Formats: sequence, structure tokens, C-alpha cells
Amino acid sequence: MTSSTVLSRDSDVSALIEDRVSQSPLAVSVRGLQRRYGSRVVIDALDLDIHEGEFVALLGESGCGKTTLLRALAGLDLPDAGRIRAPARPSVVFQEPRLLPWATLSANVALGHETTVGRAGAAQALAEVGLTGREEDWPRNLSGGQAQRVALARALVPEPALLLLDEPFAALDALTRIKMHGLVKELVARHHPGVLLVTHDVDEALTLADRILVMRSGRIAASFQPKNHTPQELRSTLLEELGVQSH
Repeated sequence: MTSSTVLSRDSDVSALIEDRVSQSPLAVSVRGLQRRYGSRVVIDALDLDIHEGEFVALLGESGCGKTTLLRALAGLDLPDAGRIRAPARPSVVFQEPRLLPWATLSANVALGHETTVGRAGAAQALAEVGLTGREEDWPRNLSGGQAQRVALARALVPEPALLLLDEPFAALDALTRIKMHGLVKELVARHHPGVLLVTHDVDEALTLADRILVMRSGRIAASFQPKNHTPQELRSTLLEELGVQSH
């Protein structure tokens, strides 16, 4: 099975995807997905594969269907047609950390997995995101970046095959965002989930992704592998795909 069924601007080199990705199990497979809101078609006959260990970034103008697709993959929105196949329920990190203010950081991380994770597992997850010794601290004492670290720890505790990131760094300052990019790359390499990142930030996609998709009118309009392009070349092309003049 190929790594993706979407239209690819890298079609001549798509067979050269790294063996570790192309031979990995699928984290999710989508076929013929459709979602309507009244008469408006938001997702239209969309196909997509993401392998475990593959980091995919999804770009597109507001209203093109990115978040609707992510919600469908997360099981938070019911499609009108099509099929989604995933080994297990995915984990999601939203733009807001969505931590329980009345629960400790340890309890927030173990939420929903208390019997399998336990205090030791939560402490280990917090250590992975640089919050060793903060297990009994409270969300109100965290900065925005620290709160998102807890959200990442919580998402990775169940070892998901698929990790969905819905603009999780958009509200952070530039320096914190750079640090979070490094942390996410490290965590994904360690835990090996398939990742779908919804973002409006072209540079973020270039920094993190193995594959960058552009969504337009409810479909995947283009697919790029950053390793096959120079950053400057691909950045310019992506901006053009998004209707932004590149300078």
C-alpha cells in the first residue's frame, strides 16, 4: 500500500518514501470521506493514509475543511459518507490545553487511563516534557507553554497510533513555539505515532512534517515531501498553493 492516495506534486518520487514509513502499519486510513452542513459540502470524497511514525502537516485557508477532518478522525464529528479505519481511538491536542483546573498535573495526565498509567506513569510522562517534580502542582501555576506540555504528555500516555494536533502552538509566543517544535519532534521520534498537524503556519509545517498536504474545497489538493525540495523553494510553492504571493 502506498503512503497516500492523494494528488501528489511529488508523484515522480513518491516511491522513494523512507522504508521506515512506507513499511509501517497504517495509523489511519480514510476513503471517500464526505461531510455536509446543510447544502454546503465541507469535505468531499477525501482519501488519506497516514502511517505510524509519519508526521503529516495539513495546510489550507480558513473554512476549507481542515478542522472538520481532524474532528472526524478524532471521533468528535460523524461523517455523512465514507470510511475511517484506525487501530484505536486517537489522541488529540487542541489549541487550548484543556486541563482540569481542580486536578493536579499528575491527575490531568492520567485522565481516562488511571488504572493503566498510575502515578508512576504520569510522573514519567511529565518528565518527558520537562516537568519533573511538578506532579502535584496545579494548572493555574503553569505558563502557556508548560500547560501545552502537560497536554502533550496526556495525549501520549496511552501510546496512541495516531496523534492529532489542532494548531496546538498558535497561542504561544515565538520563542516558546520554537521550543515546543523541538519537543514534539523528540516525542514523536520516541513514541512513533502517526501525526496529523492542522496549522496555518507554513514555516511550522516545513519544520515538523515528513509530508505537507494542502487542502482546498474539501479535498487534498496537493502533497509535498520536504526532503525533496529546498526549504525556500517549498515555502514559495506552498504560499502560492495557499493563494499568498511569495516574496
